[in-house]
Amino acid sequence: MRRLAVHDYLKDAADAAKLTDEQLLAILRRIGDPEHPTGFEQAVLDEMERRHLRPS
Repeated sequence: MRRLAVHDYLKDAADAAKLTDEQLLAILRRIGDPEHPTGFEQAVLDEMERRHLRPS
């Protein structure tokens, strides 16, 4: 089970890394509950932090 979770995390991170800055910001605006993001939403937040992006 843990192996699957790591795989999902890495897949989400890879998918988020492929997105443009504009796409990341658009997804950020659609996150329903920023305190409890889904796995992919967390990957988007992590990628934005890695790129030093800030919401406009």
